Amino acid sequence: MSRERRPRWGILQTFVIGKQDNPMMKRLRLVQTPLFGVYVHFIYREDLDPVPHDHPWTFWRCVLRGGYMENYLDDPGRGQYRLRVQRQWRVGRFPTDHAHRIVVVKPGTVSLVIVGRKRRVWGFWGSVEGIMPRTWVDYRDALGLRPTEGVR
Repeated sequence: MSRERRPRWGILQTFVIGKQDNPMMKRLRLVQTPLFGVYVHFIYREDLDPVPHDHPWTFWRCVLRGGYMENYLDDPGRGQYRLRVQRQWRVGRFPTDHAHRIVVVKPGTVSLVIVGRKRRVWGFWGSVEGIMPRTWVDYRDALGLRPTEGVR
């Protein structure tokens, strides 16, 4: 069964997101089921990707310590960026059809994240030379994670 189709179950698992020598965040997966997950994110730095990304699930977040600023798109294909500040104790919902890019992080930022059922894969929203509309690109293609054609 492919990784994308496999039911996701887990308790107390830790993942580093970003490069090992310069992680963006550490995710502590408290619990994960095929229907929902509860994570704690230790956010160390801003997104280094030049374009915003979306998420494969709707999620709710609450910043427990610190805070961050993000460029936020509620209509990634055509909308304009809005700068949003995620302050301590602020609870917010993030639908699957929105996109963001974290641009500033306070040191020591920690957030509680509750995710819903996975609906699709991650993606990036980019445009050619800033011309609209932006185009969605599967994260595996954007990051070069798919094998090259003809390679076995």
